[in-house]
Amino acid sequence: MVMVLVGAIFVPAVSAYENPHQSYTKDDSRHYGGIDAYTAATVGYFGSEYIPGRDVWEFNYRMTGVGETRDYYYSNGDPAPACRVQYLEIKETYNKAHMAMWTSTDSKYIGAWPRTSGSSAYYYNVAYKISLLAISALSPYSSFAISAADLVNTMLGGYDSGSNGETISRTWEYTPDETDVGHFFWWLVDVDPGKTVRFTIEDDLFGPSYEMVGVGWTFEISTPSKSPDKMTETEREKYGIEIIPISNLKERSDELNVAPETLDELIRYGEPVYYAHKIPVKAVPRKPDKETAISKILGITGYSKDLLFNDTNPWL
Repeated sequence: MVMVLVGAIFVPAVSAYENPHQSYTKDDSRHYGGIDAYTAATVGYFGSEYIPGRDVWEFNYRMTGVGETRDYYYSNGDPAPACRVQYLEIKETYNKAHMAMWTSTDSKYIGAWPRTSGSSAYYYNVAYKISLLAISALSPYSSFAISAADLVNTMLGGYDSGSNGETISRTWEYTPDETDVGHFFWWLVDVDPGKTVRFTIEDDLFGPSYEMVGVGWTFEISTPSKSPDKMTETEREKYGIEIIPISNLKERSDELNVAPETLDELIRYGEPVYYAHKIPVKAVPRKPDKETAISKILGITGYSKDLLFNDTNPWL
């Protein structure tokens, strides 16, 4: 059983600003070898701002992925430590020349629980709502070990391996195996005007016996063909474009979910900011292929399939 010691944590009221413009939640489960394995993830889209110096629309995304494993063979649903690795992959797939993805290793952009090392960060204002949605998706199966509020207050920044570029990937390796795990990730997607781009998201949980459960989506973004300063009033209304005086931007940056680095960039330009609330964003669920996912994680960890999914955790 997972035992979590949480001190006196101040939990503020949930702000309406934490609600994504759109959210997407998926879950998956597998019943094999005496283990019930469950995973769920929520992706939140938090709007987009126009960056005049680079002539791109910047889209804000955050996600939380959670997993849990239970023993159905001997104890009929008690927690069983079989969460060994979480893997996140975000991959450009269409019109890659007209998009770019970026994130940061700063602790405020990435966190996981439980971890024995890493920097603490205040995730509540950026991760609570999507974490709540992800944990709630597990409720038909079993109870997650901690609440969404405790999850975002006990996560530590960091990850165990990763890559950036056309594909962003992150892994979290749990030592020892855990019964309940969760991670948070925040990234940005820049898209040229007048373009349609696609990228995929895959979030997987690996462990002994069941080997893998996972969820995924294909996302599609279509941006306006004109820069917002050249649009008519009717065109701006179509995309829900709000014009924000630069003098008000810092005050409203949390409400608008603007990344700190983007805020600094926009302030340097010193121009009114165009923030879009209605640019079309579509998401189609996709189920990760088990053997492909296992091949990826074996390549990342360097272990054989027999060793990685053995009853003994190879990192111990």
